[in-house]
Amino acid sequence: MQMILKTAIMMAIIFMVTLSDRAIAIDKNDWVRFLEQASFGPTPDLIDTWQSNDPETWLMSQKLIPASQYSILPSFPASKNIGCPNKDVNYIECRRDNYSMYPLQVEFFKNAIYAPDQLRLRVAYTLGQIFVVSGMEIDQPSSMVPYQNILVNGALGNFRDLLEKITLNAAMGNYLDMVNNDKPSANGKVQPNENYARELLQLFSIGLYQFNGDGSIQIGPDGSPIPAYNQSVIEGLAHAFTGWTYATVSSAKPKIHNPENYLQPMEVYRNKGVDSNHDKNIKHLLTYPGAKFEWLAANQTAETDLKQALDNIFYHPNVGLFIGKQLIQYLVTSNPSLGYVTRVANAFDDNGSGERGDLFATVRAVLLDPEARGANVMNTDYGRLREPALFITNLLRILEGSSDGILIDKVNDMGQNIFNAPSVFGTYPRPFQVKGTSLEGPEFQIESSKTTLIRDNFVNTLVYSSIVSKAPGTGTKISWARLNPLATNINPNLLLEYLNEKLLHGTMPAQMKIIIAGALTCDINAKQTSCKNNKERAQTALYLVATSALYHIQR
Repeated sequence: MQMILKTAIMMAIIFMVTLSDRAIAIDKNDWVRFLEQASFGPTPDLIDTWQSNDPETWLMSQKLIPASQYSILPSFPASKNIGCPNKDVNYIECRRDNYSMYPLQVEFFKNAIYAPDQLRLRVAYTLGQIFVVSGMEIDQPSSMVPYQNILVNGALGNFRDLLEKITLNAAMGNYLDMVNNDKPSANGKVQPNENYARELLQLFSIGLYQFNGDGSIQIGPDGSPIPAYNQSVIEGLAHAFTGWTYATVSSAKPKIHNPENYLQPMEVYRNKGVDSNHDKNIKHLLTYPGAKFEWLAANQTAETDLKQALDNIFYHPNVGLFIGKQLIQYLVTSNPSLGYVTRVANAFDDNGSGERGDLFATVRAVLLDPEARGANVMNTDYGRLREPALFITNLLRILEGSSDGILIDKVNDMGQNIFNAPSVFGTYPRPFQVKGTSLEGPEFQIESSKTTLIRDNFVNTLVYSSIVSKAPGTGTKISWARLNPLATNINPNLLLEYLNEKLLHGTMPAQMKIIIAGALTCDINAKQTSCKNNKERAQTALYLVATSALYHIQR
């Protein structure tokens, strides 16, 4: 009966929320919003620093914090049956820990909840959704660690440096077929693999179509979008990227196709000092005003061809617009204006000191833009659905939770499997138009009535119990130290205002407050049996707010 009542109240809140009821965010509320966008969630202590802190100062301080890297893991045999024999008593755990992304997933959640370098980790997580390498194919966590550390270390660095490190990473080389990419044979039967070249252009740098200076897509005379590149460019890049193989392990002799080695960047195979598996012919690249290296000269080394090819891509005018828009969509709102995208792209093109590709300057522009701050929270097309990982980490951080990081099954049930994207397009490909609207909302691709119920059940478990792990003393739970003292029957508004500030940054409508307050109060003199103690009142209020439509959308 109690659960039915809670569900009824929750549904009433969802239907009664109206835009006109929402309060305009004040400075402290906007500070909470900023922290939601720039981290894995604000904490009460961090929110309370508002009087002595500001976004600019916080961003600069975050840049100086050393990166929280993923732990280097040992490699296991390619065969699971050899690495984890069937007869081993720990067979299931062995496979999970050494042939799945599980160890990285646990470390991801621990860092997201506890690590101090929140900005770097949030941006690295975002970049990992743009530059996808999936554990669906790279099944050993030891193979994925170096790639994830490239994203963490480069999240606030320069995009050109990041692009080269990603290109030469062995996990990426395996996933998109650049490793052991052979030069064309004389008889034409062997041709370079075009997979990485194609995705590098389409997903990692310039996108499918040419942009105008304001970020809109250029339209040709026939009314169709103008492609940003053609097949000739893909072929040119594919040929430019030939000759690379896995790094030679210590004391081994280099081979044209070295055995797998994920701990070091890929290397060029050389036979008697000559990169004999690299195509030495002229290669056609991107053409645009002021382009660098539209053609790669003949007889260049594999290293020179790769660097010049990446420079050719890096200086294309699309890059800042394409990457900038995605950073906005992952951090702030799924439907940025062209002006917002352009301002961010300008920061990418020049950080104010003449440097192109400064990711810290680009992220700073994303988070401090007028469209990211202030009254834009009132717009009906503003914000983004909290994807499962952020839904969970935000709750745990704001509620001062403790966790062993074993949360991947919860996130997976909600439709998101960290580090295991189903394809190179990620967990929820973009662009994606929300059904029945003209709005983009890529995260809604993994949202359904089923996953919404799973989210609510997760909150129910967190609020009324805890998430238990197998090992004693582990699991995930939240703290009630701040909530219980506020949940008095005398003045329920103290609790509501706390939850309004911390979870909804001041946007709770008046009608919503009335409904929740009604569920928390009773007439003690009338001896009503529905009266609750402080803990129960706190639980009811938290459950109703955390499962509300207002909380599901990050605004």
